[in-house]
Amino acid sequence: MVQRMRPRSDSSIAGKVRKTIAEGGPGKLWTFTDFRPFPPFAIAATLSRLAKEGTVRRVRRGVYYSPKATRFGELHPDPNEVAAAVFKNRGIEWKPSGPAAYNGLGLTTQVSPVLTLDVPKKIYSLKTGSGKTHQAIKLYLRMSRAVSGLSDKERVILDALRELRRIPGTSPSEAVSKIKDLLVTGEHSFNRLAARAQGEPPRVRALLGAIGTEVGASRRVLVTLRKSLNPTTTFHIRVGNALPSAPKWQIR
Repeated sequence: MVQRMRPRSDSSIAGKVRKTIAEGGPGKLWTFTDFRPFPPFAIAATLSRLAKEGTVRRVRRGVYYSPKATRFGELHPDPNEVAAAVFKNRGIEWKPSGPAAYNGLGLTTQVSPVLTLDVPKKIYSLKTGSGKTHQAIKLYLRMSRAVSGLSDKERVILDALRELRRIPGTSPSEAVSKIKDLLVTGEHSFNRLAARAQGEPPRVRALLGAIGTEVGASRRVLVTLRKSLNPTTTFHIRVGNALPSAPKWQIR
């Protein structure tokens, strides 16, 4: 007896995966975690089949991309989104930092080919591309101290103050001036930064104190920052005219 093949049903796992991808539209990245609670082996089989059909592109194991066509050709996925998808698939928390994050805040116009990410633990191996259909992204992963209670952008501001002399394409005075402008708007909380800076190097607290003086931070917060500094320590940071109150915070 010849068995008839069952027609594909939208109620099947494969049908639901296809429907989800179609509704997501072009340009979206997909990982196995996007299709929970379906069994991973069923999701993998469906995504592999869709990749052969050209419905999605395989970026790397467990990460797929819905192709997006433009008049200039097919777009490749954004490096930040690929890194996020890879980490999501592996259950790893991460935060943006380094030159790319500083560029995003307007602290520098230089665009780095290397994506810097702060991670909570040492990671020995991580690939973001297959090397065939998608070029692997250059990643610099660094272990960082956990800082809670800050937005991603506030966290980047704290990183920038710590690495002020190493931000490419700008000077410490230019970077500090832009950070001061970011805090003047009130979009980012100076008080939260000052509270979390207690675990930072003294020079970071001194810079925050000088910035806080300029942006009108509360006296209570500034007194707390000042008490955290050794009065005999001098910080040699070339901030020029960006922070007129710098000498009061032992910055020369």
